Amino acid sequence: MSHRLALRDLVDVVRPARPVASVYLGSSPLRAWRARWHRLADQLHSDGADPEVVDTVGEVLRRARSTYPTADTLVAFAGQELPPRVFHTPGLRHLDLAWFSSPAHVLPLLAWVQDRPPRVAVTAGRRSAELMSGDERVSLSYPAQDWRQGVRSAAAACAEMVLRGEIGLLVVAGEDEVVGALWEALPTPVRRDVVVRWTGRDLTPNRIAAEIRAAARSRAEGVLADFNDRGRAQGLAVEGNDDTLAALAAGRLDDLLIAHPEDVKATAWFGAAPTDVSRCWSPSRRCGLLADVAIRAALLSGTRVHVVHAATPSAPFEGIGGLCRVPLSLVRS
Repeated sequence: MSHRLALRDLVDVVRPARPVASVYLGSSPLRAWRARWHRLADQLHSDGADPEVVDTVGEVLRRARSTYPTADTLVAFAGQELPPRVFHTPGLRHLDLAWFSSPAHVLPLLAWVQDRPPRVAVTAGRRSAELMSGDERVSLSYPAQDWRQGVRSAAAACAEMVLRGEIGLLVVAGEDEVVGALWEALPTPVRRDVVVRWTGRDLTPNRIAAEIRAAARSRAEGVLADFNDRGRAQGLAVEGNDDTLAALAAGRLDDLLIAHPEDVKATAWFGAAPTDVSRCWSPSRRCGLLADVAIRAALLSGTRVHVVHAATPSAPFEGIGGLCRVPLSLVRS
């Protein structure tokens, strides 16, 4: 069944050690759906996918196209250890792609998720408040003379949405005094952990989308600045294929930075355990695209993953790096 993508879905997708079919049915098709699917299915077969897996992927994509006939890109995964998953990803521009490999190829989806952080949007006024988070909507009305109490109720509802959905972005519209009262009424943990984007009194869908993009850009810039200022300057950064995989294997990495588009020639070896990764062959390990191997290790071990553009001047060497809890000299020891 098709559903909206969340980061926890990707954790499930990368968990299997055995090969997974990763299919991106891209945007702007030049040929009919059936011809495009046959070409993708042929690629899966040539990669060694079982006919049952290929048929399963084709069926879930067919159903998803019926549900989302104008979708930009549909992305499907399936394997012997993974029930079929298909995601509708509005705004993701991707060419048709089919791989039967391990781990699953989720980097484009990680970039898509990172550019669209979950948010709570709030319009706060002196008579009412509207809160939206995904498909959830809360409407509150209160007398104008009691607007401060009403705003406190809106803040409590907002905090519940933020904490329940592990949301880090709050987009707020309203006049200064009302927005200030809402902010003061939020619990301290929420004020500490969320980024707030104030839009004046404009909270149209286009404005919300613009604020989400701005917040995502700001976060990516902050990650790279931290990588340079704290990581490289203080010896807490690793970069390059070998050093980054070694830090992941040692469980020392707090944040993984991975470039997109990735290096499709670099490979690595991995085992079933989250941090069993290496550049070296082992009879107990499988070979995969290095970027996919690193992402799997990070997601399964609780390491934060940040996708950066490969052309960014301050991007890590070889398109991969990270921030460690201890200096690199200790990671290597």
